[in-house]
Amino acid sequence: MLFLSIYLSIYLSIYLSIYQSLSFVVSFFLSFFLSFFLSFVLSFFFILSFSFFFLSFFLYSFFFLSFFFHSFFLPLFIYFLSFLLFLFSFFLFFLFILFIFFLSFFFFSFFSFLSFFSFFSFFFFLSFFFFFLFFLLFFFIFSFLFFLSFFPFYILYKFALSSIISSICSTDQIFVTIADHRDHVLFLSFGHVTHSF
Repeated sequence: MLFLSIYLSIYLSIYLSIYQSLSFVVSFFLSFFLSFFLSFVLSFFFILSFSFFFLSFFLYSFFFLSFFFHSFFLPLFIYFLSFLLFLFSFFLFFLFILFIFFLSFFFFSFFSFLSFFSFFSFFFFLSFFFFFLFFLLFFFIFSFLFFLSFFPFYILYKFALSSIISSICSTDQIFVTIADHRDHVLFLSFGHVTHSF
């Protein structure tokens, strides 16, 4: 962020000294405070996004521990809460990367008359472009892992639900049988009345 502040300060000071007829020292200090404030806002979004990211993984680890409780809706709630925090953190980080990406592209196109700074901005633009691609790859991998981890949770949930039904029901009144293995139909027989679901 300090590098970004100095980088933006140099560009803005050149712009103010050339087009606004200000001295280079005054324009540099004005642009430095402006870019420092901008970098502070970006750092805040960056830290906030990673805070939500680590909070989501903390809740996701607690999601596995919640199977030891006697509530079945608590693991499901913790899972989706961690996933929403995960998406929100990556949305903030996406805005952060996208803003720097377009900012570097703007300075590259705006200061193209300066060969040294245009090369500098092009390098800056190219580095953030690859960083942006890496971010998208990282996002899709972790989203896939989150969705993939839901299936063992669903299997454990169905297994725990069937064990609770078989434990609380007496065998002479309610019994659970798999009636048709080809169609995977589960029948609950209550005496003479059969309910399928």
